[in-house]
Amino acid sequence: MSNKRFQPHFRKFRNAKYTGHPQYVYDEDGRKYKVVGITKSPITDGVLNIRLDVNPEPNNKKPAYIRPKTDSVEKGVENVRLKGWKFAGSDKPKVQAVIDSNGKKKPRKK
Repeated sequence: MSNKRFQPHFRKFRNAKYTGHPQYVYDEDGRKYKVVGITKSPITDGVLNIRLDVNPEPNNKKPAYIRPKTDSVEKGVENVRLKGWKFAGSDKPKVQAVIDSNGKKKPRKK
């Protein structure tokens, strides 16, 4: 079995927790995808989202935001791969900063 390199991409997941919001899948960890949520709302659950310069959805000019926290989704969840979606060059550092800041587990205070 060839171990093919993981390619970041966009998907929409559907189950009780994920209501078809697009997610940027940036990595996989065993049976889970690591994702950054994408939304059209500036605030989600009282948390400020990070505005993108360009909406990653093709032909959509409305403002788009990414969630400031990463998440993980089971691979078994019903999902659809989104074709043609991509981040603008100016947005890539913002997305990478969210991934980097959430990738490291903070040490527990004693």
